[in-house]
Amino acid sequence: MEFFETADLAELLFFTDVYKQYMWAYLLIAGLVFAILYVFKAVALYTIAKREGYKNSWMAFVPLINTYYVGVVSDKNKIYGAKPQYISLAAALVETAYVALGILYYVAKFLIFKGGYAAPEYGTFVLAGGTTMEIPNGNYNPVNLPENLDWAWWVLSHLQDYIMYWVQLALIILNVFLLITFFRTYASSRYLLFSILCVIFPVTGIVMFAVRNNKGQNYAEYVREQRQRQYRMYQDYMRNSQGGQFGPGGPYGQGGSYYGGNTDPYAQQRQNTPPEDPFGGLGASGGSSESGNEGGSADPFDDLKN
Repeated sequence: MEFFETADLAELLFFTDVYKQYMWAYLLIAGLVFAILYVFKAVALYTIAKREGYKNSWMAFVPLINTYYVGVVSDKNKIYGAKPQYISLAAALVETAYVALGILYYVAKFLIFKGGYAAPEYGTFVLAGGTTMEIPNGNYNPVNLPENLDWAWWVLSHLQDYIMYWVQLALIILNVFLLITFFRTYASSRYLLFSILCVIFPVTGIVMFAVRNNKGQNYAEYVREQRQRQYRMYQDYMRNSQGGQFGPGGPYGQGGSYYGGNTDPYAQQRQNTPPEDPFGGLGASGGSSESGNEGGSADPFDDLKN
């Protein structure tokens, strides 16, 4: 998917009128950028799989299959009760369809433009001082189109706007869920920021590479630990705070005095008995892998065999 996003961006920024000669150039740029991002993503998934003990780490380097493998290495978390393997499998299938449609689109585009069977439409824009300028508006008209290329013209005119658009939308939604699950596992404190960044810009591989050394964890457990830590800090503050309406040391003061008078009869009991965890009920829903293995060493296809 990143390839087509990069190709569209390169066409927009550098080679607006592809009818003339420059289609190969922006496709080359897109290919180079995609290759770099792909290597970052593959190395990140492979590193995570080896450290966490997941099988079939070779999947990290196989195009389209590595989309499914993102869900495999994210199995410490669920998204709306669904296992990430199911989401990543759906994303991989939709991505395969999107890539196939994208290849068909660019083949048709190449045949039409290389044969000179399309003429770009131009729009007139008025500049400062009343000067006008003609620039392509992105639409094309057929010119001496042979009958054997009618299909190519239909693909060029309708495939991207009426079919690829909806396939891309479904892929974006699935990728949002998949990225949230992945970054909740390996970047819990910034998962939302990283997910949004990867959805808007084609930088998924780079961000995954940046968090590849983080230990995977269940997000519910992470939240519970953070709340426990904050609760302990609050308790320490209340016990050791200086000043306030109760004087030094909180309401019982230093030495256990209340307003400097009566001692606290329960001070020793509180010291010997740790406070009950108020967040003990916040367990790990979907936290550990249900395949019964420690460290995630299960067969990545186990959940798909049921």
